[in-house]
Amino acid sequence: MYMTDSKKYVVESALLGQGLISISNNQIIKVWPEDAMIIWLQSGKIAIGCADAFLHAREGIKDWQRLDGITLHEGLRAGANAFLTASATMTLAHELGYPVAVTAGMGGIGDIKAERLCNDLPVLAGTEITLVATSPKDMLDIPATIEWLHDKGVKTYGINTGFCDGYVFIGQRTKLSKTLDIKEAGRLQTGNNLVLNPIPHDRRLTDTGFLKEAVAAGKQAEDDGQHYHPAANKRLDELSLGWSSKIQLDSLVANIETARRIAANL
Repeated sequence: MYMTDSKKYVVESALLGQGLISISNNQIIKVWPEDAMIIWLQSGKIAIGCADAFLHAREGIKDWQRLDGITLHEGLRAGANAFLTASATMTLAHELGYPVAVTAGMGGIGDIKAERLCNDLPVLAGTEITLVATSPKDMLDIPATIEWLHDKGVKTYGINTGFCDGYVFIGQRTKLSKTLDIKEAGRLQTGNNLVLNPIPHDRRLTDTGFLKEAVAAGKQAEDDGQHYHPAANKRLDELSLGWSSKIQLDSLVANIETARRIAANL
């Protein structure tokens, strides 16, 4: 059971569910586009709804899981309440007929126990879908991530840039397949596409010591049997006095606008 709509894109729920530590519901509602639909699991059913509906569910349910494309169908069978990562969102978007999925920081290749090769990559390579994201996350090997995607035939685009150079920090520049003018985004054809819409440099974090502490927090969470990314995001939020959460939310909203343009002619 899920809400249907006429849109052609859907937004992942993992960041909104667990990643924006110091952002209130009111702050999300204030900037959230009214027509942008979020996807999650509620009692083992697919739920697609507006920010109000999602936030109401988030506040009223205590036993949330975090599911990716590997664990998604197990969660459906088990009747789970779950926030969905980019890979789970792409999987369901494709099954439900949405040609575009939206996230902010995506997974990749890196030193994370549960994600040596994050499921975001094989799902994107194996699914005819466009993922709009900001960048692979900073603690990952971004050049190796982009190279893996290119080797698997995924086309990578940068909105008004030909490079990916980090998520909430400025990092090494990695060449993408092509620059995509935001005004021409509606011409993108359906396929295995990754469209990256970077955070402006002047808004990103500059203290790389913050990243080292976030990585340490994520690894400690793994050792404790918990998820890496929520712990890393929590530490970044603390160190940046909430700025990391602010720019991630703003980036997710910007990616929704990009997705809307891409989906308009699909």
